[in-house]
Amino acid sequence: MGLLERARDWDFDVDEYTCRYLPPSPLHRLPKPVSRFLGFREVQRQDVGNVLGAWWSCLGAICGLAVVAAVFNNTESIQLHAPPALIASFGASAILEYNAIRSPLGQPRNALLGHTFSALVGVGITKLFLYHSEFERIRWIAGAVACGIASAVMLLTGTVHPPGGASAVLAATAPEITAMGWYFVGLVMWGTTLMLLVALVINNIQRQFPVYWWTPLNLREIHTRNEDIETVLDVQGAAQRKCSQQDEKDEKGTVRERGSEVVISAFRISLPEDLPLNREEARLLESLQDRLRKRMDGEEGLDRVPSSRPSTEVTMVQRRSDGEGSDTSVSVLQA
Repeated sequence: MGLLERARDWDFDVDEYTCRYLPPSPLHRLPKPVSRFLGFREVQRQDVGNVLGAWWSCLGAICGLAVVAAVFNNTESIQLHAPPALIASFGASAILEYNAIRSPLGQPRNALLGHTFSALVGVGITKLFLYHSEFERIRWIAGAVACGIASAVMLLTGTVHPPGGASAVLAATAPEITAMGWYFVGLVMWGTTLMLLVALVINNIQRQFPVYWWTPLNLREIHTRNEDIETVLDVQGAAQRKCSQQDEKDEKGTVRERGSEVVISAFRISLPEDLPLNREEARLLESLQDRLRKRMDGEEGLDRVPSSRPSTEVTMVQRRSDGEGSDTSVSVLQA
């Protein structure tokens, strides 16, 4: 129960991985007579009423199934595998591809891949069950398992096409289709392609089909957004590198400055180690220090006695500046 509760928010969107590699639709660049029968419209129009819709869906189903049956029954290479006169699942596909033509379930991606994946699952599961000695007695179990797995595969791949479930079941329960084996997958793909070709003609006379070929998302906007994100990341990376380089320069500059400073306070004098002083220079620094002390005594109201000791009595103490690799400085402390 805990696992099921955690899985409530799990979601896998295959388009998140595929759409970034797909080019935007080129249909708008094709001649209008061609792009029209591929589903492209410059201006979207409302669909026809149900009277005309009934007429075109009826004509489409008749033409689509008739073309598939004619090809299947008059192609010698297909007849060698003794297929049925018409695969039953195509009847369900005809309703989606010629009637509910705006449904996502009937778009080319769902129709072609949904049928194909389901046929693959159906044949694969059936072949596994064929290893059982009493396959004929448990054939119905194979049909149920095949349909369930096909349903899951279609959902995860974004290719849900309800008639595909029938294709999976037929692969396990219809003896003539079971005997065809993997050839059934190719037959389903070919039949679905023929139905889609008929749909492109019939459905685009007064209606529009397909609404989209792969995804309803605007791939051009997706690519533009991804390019913008990559550009922003590149700019941010360059800025961060520049800031890091500047910080390194500043840090090195600070270290150099620390090694070249002469600091005088009321109670402390510090200067670089490699800067020797003669007596006059030492007295000058000491004089400045005395002035600072007198200034402090005047502000604080303290009666301090200024130092009159010579520079020879000043104690030199080495001090290492903060920061790794910084120059060594010398602090001159009043004894």
